[in-house]
Amino acid sequence: MYDKSLLAKSTGVSLGVVAVIGLLFLSTGTGLAVPIAGIGGFTIEADSIEGDDLVLYPDVVERDQGSDAPQAIMELQANRIEGMRLVKTIDLGGVSLDTLDGTARILIESGGTVETDQILIRSPGLNASEASFSGLRMTGSDSEDITETFQVTAPSEPVEGKTVDIDGGENPGIEMTDVEIHATYLATNQITLPDMELRVQYDADGDGEYEFG
Repeated sequence: MYDKSLLAKSTGVSLGVVAVIGLLFLSTGTGLAVPIAGIGGFTIEADSIEGDDLVLYPDVVERDQGSDAPQAIMELQANRIEGMRLVKTIDLGGVSLDTLDGTARILIESGGTVETDQILIRSPGLNASEASFSGLRMTGSDSEDITETFQVTAPSEPVEGKTVDIDGGENPGIEMTDVEIHATYLATNQITLPDMELRVQYDADGDGEYEFG
């Protein structure tokens, strides 16, 4: 998966991810996996992600130009991540450096199972080759608070039906494979990165080939 573009590509996004992210942005006008200009951010790649007690809802974030733009907020109580890779690409022509041009790339990789406790991610887009939800529930309202207008939870406490027996599922609430998240913010109380590697790479001529690092 590491030969993929750093930005979201047309991978086989599962119907579940299309439903979650697509419906999430219906009221805000933002499409799936389209990075928002002026926000910046970084990419989270993983072979697989498992998360407990998923809560997903929309919010807005201030862009570099000062205006607001919508994003999805994903909260999870516990996570297990295989093949994690964090990537931050920097156009050196856009920063205050007189001695360097080209592109720099910062990579943080883990060779084992990454484990976190509570985690919060802000993201304008996500791709996965497959996603599974346990006890998926979607709710919407006309609240003036954008974070209350739409919410996805898994597992959940569903409303009792007349002809269906929805049990609400169990953890992990979400499982994804071949994941690529364009994120602008990530926070967690605790994270374990086995066999961690940090590399800073440099592409002097901007051709996509990193000659240094």
